[in-house]
Amino acid sequence: MTRSGAPWWRPVGAWVGGLALAAAAFAGCSSARVGLGTADESCYLALPTAAKAVGGHAHLEGIRKYSIGGLKGVAPRLYDALADQVPKGQAVCIAGYTGDFAASAVTKPLGRSTGKLAVVVVTRPGNKVLGTLILSKIPVRFQHTHPF
Repeated sequence: MTRSGAPWWRPVGAWVGGLALAAAAFAGCSSARVGLGTADESCYLALPTAAKAVGGHAHLEGIRKYSIGGLKGVAPRLYDALADQVPKGQAVCIAGYTGDFAASAVTKPLGRSTGKLAVVVVTRPGNKVLGTLILSKIPVRFQHTHPF
């Protein structure tokens, strides 16, 4: 018994209960936000491979995930160059970079011999570089837009 006449464990129990409730609330908030909420999130695992393919000194513009068939409508020449290397249902991640690029300094160069833009195509899963396309304009939009 405490001085107030209540058992000693009541304040301790209330404190432990409050702590457990707070921990559960924080766990609930964080577990609901573990994913990025984008279809491209598995491609973030390909970023180290893509960065290495362009020499690591470029600025990442973004990364997108496509099926190899989906790439045909967005970047037909890139599709033509890579279609025979990837099974029809497999996904590829394309990472767009800005910087100064030369064919001699990137992994598996495609396209121009030099340029300010590069798109690295990486298999997902597997993280294998299929090619690095050097060009003057990135063929897809990499940034996600929000309606607010």
